[in-house]
Amino acid sequence: MGSGEDKPRHGFINRYWVLIVIVLWLIAWSARDWLAPAEPEDPPADSGVVLEEEPPAGDEEAAREEAARQEAARQEAAREEAAREEAAREEAAREEAAREEAAGEEAAREEVAEEPAVEVEALLTEARETYWREGAAAAMNILEDGLETQAYESRERADILGELGNLQHATGDVEAAMGSWDRALEKLPEGERRAMMAPLRPIYARHHPQGVDHLERFR
Repeated sequence: MGSGEDKPRHGFINRYWVLIVIVLWLIAWSARDWLAPAEPEDPPADSGVVLEEEPPAGDEEAAREEAARQEAARQEAAREEAAREEAAREEAAREEAAREEAAGEEAAREEVAEEPAVEVEALLTEARETYWREGAAAAMNILEDGLETQAYESRERADILGELGNLQHATGDVEAAMGSWDRALEKLPEGERRAMMAPLRPIYARHHPQGVDHLERFR
């Protein structure tokens, strides 16, 4: 009995098994996207998006420290450069001030060298004219007053002292004359002393205790 009931069922399966397989295959094919595991979407090739891995925390800290060191080095270099530029400006200012000061001193020396020369020449002319009009005493007073107007180290004092010594010698005061000539020789530049010493040698040889040797100290 039992085997007779199973025959129609087995016959149906044997007859339609190919159709069943096809239907199952179609169902599986249609559900392939749902059954397959999801994959991450790749960014578009032309989007320019680059996936980067996040660096470890230690690398970020080291990068920050390196950036800080580089920034500190740049700031230090900038400060040093600014200090060098400031020092160069100060040096240039000092050199310019020194040049201006030297130029001013040179101009002052030239002015002093020119004006007193004219004044001293006029003074000597006045003393000589006074000598012929009023005598040696009046002329010597003019020269002595003229000495008061000249700086102690000035070259012009030598001319006045030399003329004063000539007048003192003319009055017979040889000792005073030699004192004035000595002071004049001290004020003269070394190259000009020889010309003044030549006519004085006979006077010193006759009247000075050391003779001509005394003049040698002015060479």
